[in-house]
Amino acid sequence: MRMIEPQFNITSNRSLVAICHDSTMVELGERLNSAMKARGVSITALSLAVGMSYQGIRKIVRQETKEMAASNCDKISAFLKINSKWLSTGEGQMDLVSEGIPPPPAMPDEAIAIASSRTTRIPVIGKGAGGLPERIWDDAGHPVGESDRFGMVYSSDPHAFLVEVSEESMLPKYTPGDFALVEPSSEAELEDDVLVRLATGQTMIKRLLSQRGAYRFGSYNNTAVLHYRFEDVTWVYYVPYPVPRRKIKDHW
Repeated sequence: MRMIEPQFNITSNRSLVAICHDSTMVELGERLNSAMKARGVSITALSLAVGMSYQGIRKIVRQETKEMAASNCDKISAFLKINSKWLSTGEGQMDLVSEGIPPPPAMPDEAIAIASSRTTRIPVIGKGAGGLPERIWDDAGHPVGESDRFGMVYSSDPHAFLVEVSEESMLPKYTPGDFALVEPSSEAELEDDVLVRLATGQTMIKRLLSQRGAYRFGSYNNTAVLHYRFEDVTWVYYVPYPVPRRKIKDHW
């Protein structure tokens, strides 16, 4: 997936304080969904870039809520490089061509990203007393909770990070003491391995079994299925593969 660089030099438009609530949810959800598809941006990537929860954006796109703050309209519009008035009210055009800012080209549906084989310095995010932080990357693009370790691992995701495996439920694929690569910008699909953060702060690596009506997660070495309401899950990030402990280095 091609990522658009987040831009947070946003000049707040006070005239947009309430217009997100003036639009019908069907129109707002459809417009946001259309803009994300046009820019090739997933819910996960948008959530990470603008600081909204995955579930908050998901509810808007699915037309399950009528609430979105005007400040979030501004951030989303700046990130997607679209007309904020169009997003909030439907007036005007989506693109900013009329303002002299050409939109980035949309990624064709049939396009296949070609990855480089070069490794990247990926930070290890440490777990505090409450588990992993609610936001891994701040608005300035710096990792929150970064430890003094890193791994030289391949990833095309600019927001990728590593976490240490601490539970045995995903054996034999994920061994306690080793690490897992996490790619927040890639949309997780059914049967993918995922890193889950609950609203309680607990984090765990699981298999994504279902997202219909609620989340269902499973493990590799037992048949237990965990059920969580959408509001009980802060985020679900794609985990492409495990990383051996020997690949982890100290910063110094």
